Amino acid sequence: MANEKQKFLAVLKKYFRKDEIWLVPNILCYVRVLFIVLFLVFYLVPIDIAGNEYANVYLACAMMVIASYTDFLDGFIARKFNQTSELGRIIDPISDKMLQCAVASALCAKLWQFPMVWAMFAIFVFKEFIMFCELFLMAAKGKSFQKAHWYGKLSTFIFYLVLGTLLVGSPFVIGLTDSATVDNFINILCAIAIAVLSFALVMYLILAYRIVKSEPEEVLVEEKEDKEEGK
Repeated sequence: MANEKQKFLAVLKKYFRKDEIWLVPNILCYVRVLFIVLFLVFYLVPIDIAGNEYANVYLACAMMVIASYTDFLDGFIARKFNQTSELGRIIDPISDKMLQCAVASALCAKLWQFPMVWAMFAIFVFKEFIMFCELFLMAAKGKSFQKAHWYGKLSTFIFYLVLGTLLVGSPFVIGLTDSATVDNFINILCAIAIAVLSFALVMYLILAYRIVKSEPEEVLVEEKEDKEEGK
């Protein structure tokens, strides 16, 4: 029991150092959470500005774009000014997933009539739960994914694309649930998102297994060989 407590304290000491809490990239992660809250408020609370009944949607989309931009900006600053940190490796993906979860949840509230929207949300939650468990177990062993891989970036990009399309279009399709075209369009978008999320999950499960079971040098050599083959 004492040994497990020491491991837990060691993990906390590694990822929550005082000198890393107020690094600029980490502050941007905190700001992203604020914009997530603003997004939910604007999207779910009707706002009429100058007779425009969709003003809240436009404002919510702006909050989403700004929050997404901070995701790019914190990574750029961390690399450019050498402000990478163990804490940043944890809170950056968490805040990113919080944004995705907020948008997906808001869409479920607006497009509750469409089962595929709920299916997409369920797959997303399942994927992130499994990924969280992976990260926690790997952190306890002193290991990590080190960086995002192409399949993770691809799934994130396509998922954001699907969410953005549904986000902007949702106010205009409410009340048109009898339209086969609208149904098919939403179903296809959600099916694409489900496919890429599932693919990324499987790839990360394979990678996590390799990292845990193999020596770090072995994984790095294999990744280097993959890059050279791709050139």
